[in-house]
Amino acid sequence: MPPILHVYPPAPGARRSTAFEASVGGRPLFVEAFADVSYLRFAFEGRVRLRIGVRGPIGDWRVLPEQAIAGGGTNAKGDLVLDLSEPSSFVVWVGEREKLFVLADAPAPEPAADGDAVVAVAAVADGVRTAHLQAAIDRVAARPGGGTVLLLPGRHRTGTLRLPSRVALHVAAGALLEGVEDPAAYPVDPGRHETGPDASLAPDRRFHGRTMTFSRLLLVDDAEGVRIRGHGTISGSGSALRKRHGAVPNLIRVQGSRDVAIEDVLLRDAAAWTVHLLASSDVALANVRVLNDRDNLNTDGIDPDMCSGVRIDRAFVYTKDDAVCVKASRNGELSGGVRDVRVTGSVLSARDAALKIGSETDATRIEDVVFEDCWVFESGRAMSVVVRDGATVERVAFRRIVVDRGVDHLVEQVIGVREPEERLGVIRDLAFEHVTAPAYVVPPSAWTWYAQFRRSRPGEGSEVPVFEGADERHPVDGLRLRNVVVRGQRLASADAARDVAGITIGDHVRNVDIG
Repeated sequence: MPPILHVYPPAPGARRSTAFEASVGGRPLFVEAFADVSYLRFAFEGRVRLRIGVRGPIGDWRVLPEQAIAGGGTNAKGDLVLDLSEPSSFVVWVGEREKLFVLADAPAPEPAADGDAVVAVAAVADGVRTAHLQAAIDRVAARPGGGTVLLLPGRHRTGTLRLPSRVALHVAAGALLEGVEDPAAYPVDPGRHETGPDASLAPDRRFHGRTMTFSRLLLVDDAEGVRIRGHGTISGSGSALRKRHGAVPNLIRVQGSRDVAIEDVLLRDAAAWTVHLLASSDVALANVRVLNDRDNLNTDGIDPDMCSGVRIDRAFVYTKDDAVCVKASRNGELSGGVRDVRVTGSVLSARDAALKIGSETDATRIEDVVFEDCWVFESGRAMSVVVRDGATVERVAFRRIVVDRGVDHLVEQVIGVREPEERLGVIRDLAFEHVTAPAYVVPPSAWTWYAQFRRSRPGEGSEVPVFEGADERHPVDGLRLRNVVVRGQRLASADAARDVAGITIGDHVRNVDIG
């Protein structure tokens, strides 16, 4: 049976890569350049061959995850050819060139126009379409049972859009939903002040999640049954908004809502946090890709904040700040803890932390958080648990994590405070299981930026243990390192963890199990 193959048209305004050209199944692919990377997208079912061409000899090449390809090599013309049998997202390094991201989907039909149930919106060459798009959304929302707004291929420029209950926003392949560069198009919630652009505040206060951002491109507020999906692109024009105007809207915020799904879309160029899930429940992200300018501050990838029942599966995140960050920020009048969050099958890179809890932990409890079957590359910290605002953080596991090259710190763990008089937290049952880091280079010091908020206030570059409670009443109680392998050596004891991986265990860490 021949494979099914869908080649996507490029999004409007796409800039062609000068580093790569490619084809799949003999059909040309558009390779797009964005910030410091190139990427390509298509959909297939069956088995296909991806050809990647570069200027000059291929030389050394590799992919992450390795199992994303069924085989690979060079052809008679000197191109790199990769055999693919399952759609997935992966990174290709070819010599010293910039990275190439391959973002392959499973085929999925676009919804067909069906009276008022599906409203198809055509793109226009010029103009801002906020009112027109919001009217289409409100039209399907008014139907019994809701409906779908289908964005057809082309550019759809807009400011803030609100998605009510039982509405699906479907961004078709070749469609670009693009936030405009005018900060006035993203109204701040009434009575709020965004601290992100307020240079009069110290950075630690300015960018605090409780107060930083009260505007966004897409808002799901007090709603249920909302879907954001499709093989198109949602772009925040974040570099322009942040750098030229000091504006910091999120790309997507889901707040006070339940039963929300975000699927297959490419989310690009956020001005601040890309997907902020705030005080919501039963939220699922599947096959979502996040690409951000790594010179743009506070561009977290996906932030479950005071949420329960969150599932993040097969995400691909390349960003400046944290890739996936579970937290409790007590944003505005919203408060609550975190329960039952799972991140699986994802590929992540962030200049700060890839897989993280905290640092905002303004809650009573954060519990049952699992990161598993993930790959981390080129990040400041692979795995991080930072408790700075109190909270009991309990039953957290990092399982089957592959840590690739370019990671500064394998693990970061801090129990600390923002100010000396603030309350301390506790960590219980923290597990690292089946973690492999074949090329990890131990840094000169375990000190990271967050170490300065430990109770002892160590200065930059000070010797600090990787794992450390705050005092007898605020310990790390229950630390498990099982089958952690660094540079081919299993960490079978505390001495091996220290000597091989630079993982040290300080005072106020009890019930340690290494092996």
